[in-house]
Amino acid sequence: MSISIDGKIHESIYKVRYGEPFPREKRSQEIHSKTYGYVLVYIIELGQPKWTNHLTVEIPFKFYIQQIIKPSKKYENKKKLNKAGLKVIK
Repeated sequence: MSISIDGKIHESIYKVRYGEPFPREKRSQEIHSKTYGYVLVYIIELGQPKWTNHLTVEIPFKFYIQQIIKPSKKYENKKKLNKAGLKVIK
């Protein structure tokens, strides 16, 4: 059993170029997320693949984030703002 760091199930589209391996359900895989950076995700469900014009297959999938490997600058800045925004109320 794996644990999600944010408690959410995310949905996205995975692009597989010619010659790359397809993702597999119920496995962990490292991907790049625009919001978090490089993350380790657990793939829950894969959707129907669609071919594109550039020898690429787009696969919709559902996943949750297990670990942030290399955080993006956007994520780190957001994290700093959240810490700085805390106030003690008496």
